[in-house]
Amino acid sequence: MGILPFAVGVFASPLPVVIAIVMLFTPHARPTSVTYVVTWVTGLTAVTILFILMAGALEQQDEPRGWLTWLRVILGVLVLVMGVRMWLGRTVDHTPPWLTSLMNAGSREALRYGILMSAANPKELLMALAAGLAIGTSGLGFAPSAGALVVFVAVGAASVAGPLIVFLLGGDKTLARLERAREWLQTNNTSVAAVVMIVIGLLLLIGGILKLIG
Repeated sequence: MGILPFAVGVFASPLPVVIAIVMLFTPHARPTSVTYVVTWVTGLTAVTILFILMAGALEQQDEPRGWLTWLRVILGVLVLVMGVRMWLGRTVDHTPPWLTSLMNAGSREALRYGILMSAANPKELLMALAAGLAIGTSGLGFAPSAGALVVFVAVGAASVAGPLIVFLLGGDKTLARLERAREWLQTNNTSVAAVVMIVIGLLLLIGGILKLIG
């Protein structure tokens, strides 16, 4: 089914992780961070399920399904072009004002950003679309498809949930290390995201071409 590259693409998306770390420095760190992580995971799960159902419904139609392969190719080209443009336009990222304002965030802001960084994040949506196509058109039954969904979400969510888990296990003494991680991710946000997009785009494109000529 090949969903792991797309899960890794979600995992390696830096900005949602940066926000997850920032939430740990808010006045009510635990409830705010839990709200953000739970909302983010729910958003990613919801959009992936939607794409799986759409792909499955289209796969069951009687029309020729070659367009699904072409869709993978087009999606691969789109992701690849986005990644190349991000790489060519990369700069050293500094702390934007909106990110600084999150230091005073509460559960409401955590809920909003959880949705924005998952269900309304173009990068996550592209990965969810690719995974949904792979699962929805695999022809597997409910249990294997559900298992693939769980793997996709679990791997993708590990980076976002990781800071919260580290904080809950280690307490305040982990904040200094998490802050250094946030600074590195924020500084290299564009470069990391560009590399991930290029790799995923190539995987989609090559996979689609091989299906067309196979």
